Amino acid sequence: MKFNLDINRNSLLYVFRIVLGCLIAWYLTDLLHMDKREWALISVVIVSEPDFGNLRSNTMTRVINTLSGCAVGLLFLLICGVSFLSLMLALTASILISTSFPKYPSSWKLAPVTVVIVMLPSIMQHLHLTEALKFALSRTLEVLIGCFVAFLLGLVFDAFHRQRKTS
Repeated sequence: MKFNLDINRNSLLYVFRIVLGCLIAWYLTDLLHMDKREWALISVVIVSEPDFGNLRSNTMTRVINTLSGCAVGLLFLLICGVSFLSLMLALTASILISTSFPKYPSSWKLAPVTVVIVMLPSIMQHLHLTEALKFALSRTLEVLIGCFVAFLLGLVFDAFHRQRKTS
């Protein structure tokens, strides 16, 4: 069995962009006094793509699904409280919403995943409703920060790449 490894300039630039994005997201969330940062970093990695068109599409998909999942999670926290039943109902609603719209982004599973991300920790920690809502909004903000950082870096790198091509 032969193992081929092709590390080229584009691979190294992509690695650099993701690591730089994670560093920026880390320090930005620190600047905002956010104690949890993992979803910002995960979002930088998930959204990042070498091709700017794919990056733009990934960012829009992630943002739409995150906002949808957060809205559903918040709604069910408000209506049903902080409970496992509330999570199951929110998951059901999120999946139905995500799969019922013909033009909904193809990676629809991110919406139900967001429901779990914003609701489950509060259920596991037995938080009161007010704390659960804050927690859910904080997690959503982390994801959006990661998306924003990855998108801006992609935009900058794409502009730099285009300028180099025309020079």
